[in-house]
Amino acid sequence: MIRPNRRVLVFSAHAADFCSRSGGAILRFVDAGCDVQIYNMSYGEKCESPLLWNENPDITVDEVKAIRKKEIEAAAAVLGAPISCLDYDDSPLLVGPERRAEILGLVRAFQPDLVLCHWKNDYLHPDHVEAANAVIWASRYCFRPGIKTEHPPCPAPEIVCYEPIAGIGPVVGYVPNLYVDITAVWDRKVEAMLALATQPELPEKYGIIAAYRALEAQITANMKETKMAEAFVRLGTEAAL
Repeated sequence: MIRPNRRVLVFSAHAADFCSRSGGAILRFVDAGCDVQIYNMSYGEKCESPLLWNENPDITVDEVKAIRKKEIEAAAAVLGAPISCLDYDDSPLLVGPERRAEILGLVRAFQPDLVLCHWKNDYLHPDHVEAANAVIWASRYCFRPGIKTEHPPCPAPEIVCYEPIAGIGPVVGYVPNLYVDITAVWDRKVEAMLALATQPELPEKYGIIAAYRALEAQITANMKETKMAEAFVRLGTEAAL
């Protein structure tokens, strides 16, 4: 998956998803000279920010968004990729026809050959499923000339899904078929996660996951030297992509 000159579009339902689940791969892509663009659909102002609400029950949604905006920009800067937030709000995240058309336009404008997004069946977090469905829709209709947007049609990109909610992979049918060795960039991923200070648990939680995915990679993918890894599910088949 990691090779030079790729055009990689990353979609994240909430503030931290792009970093905690695929930050290592993003670093690898950037280091390989790829063009990477990240879009958050929300700031995670409700479901991802309990620390802020618990510390200050009188805080406003706009104040939470402002804090999370600074955090995601700092995290993305560590990863070396630009980021924008579509500010669709979360819990519930609702991506109706107009917003799907906007996402389709973003895909056509960037013309990615790879899109990273949430696992399509991460149903224990409905926001993740909503985001994945919209991204898959846009990625599978971006080449159809009958759907008009500001930008012309582009080839359909490869779609790869990153981790669901930590620890629920077996429940939601998440069986990785692709591993990325992030051993060499792990410290930088931790630095990016630390920038997401509203969620201080991220480095420890995703350190456990990265070590376990590395064990899987060693055994199932013959990646014997891997100490830390991220796992993904590539949609479709090798012959079709």
